[in-house]
Amino acid sequence: MPDKNPKRSPMAYLPAPIILIALLVLAGCSAPPVNNTTPAVPATCSADTGVCPVVIPASVRIDATPSRYSPFMSSTPGIRLTPNVSGFNPAGAEFTWNASYGHFLSWGAPNFTISSFVQPVVNHGETIYWTFTDPAPPALDQVIISVTARNTSSGQVVGSSKMTLDWEGNFTVIMQNNR
Repeated sequence: MPDKNPKRSPMAYLPAPIILIALLVLAGCSAPPVNNTTPAVPATCSADTGVCPVVIPASVRIDATPSRYSPFMSSTPGIRLTPNVSGFNPAGAEFTWNASYGHFLSWGAPNFTISSFVQPVVNHGETIYWTFTDPAPPALDQVIISVTARNTSSGQVVGSSKMTLDWEGNFTVIMQNNR
């Protein structure tokens, strides 16, 4: 009668663990590699708090309204111009305004009197107005208004911007772009 419980040799069980380990490695269940290096922290960051300052490049843009203007409008003495800055403190800057045609005005509190400026206009970021009184000369296709911001301590230019006005007839301008 044959033996119902034959004894197997230990070598018969060896392929099972090898297959199991191979399956685990192929499935991605292996231990991650050890990395003993500390990530580099830029010198301007605080490794203790995990805070790094965000550097915003200095820029100036001209905020202007209305986008269509004629000196016959009774709602405004001109196109309202305000420097819109980022990346620097406007309190430490002076702004120089120029226009290829027309002139600049001030208008505001406390008495809302209109005053005319001679170009270039230099101020500290206050709102000014641009207008014109004579019809557009035939050779004038566009009006360019520019502003340049300088650091008052160093004299260094920190930003500038230009806007273009196109003519619609002789007594109306339309804002085209602002860069």
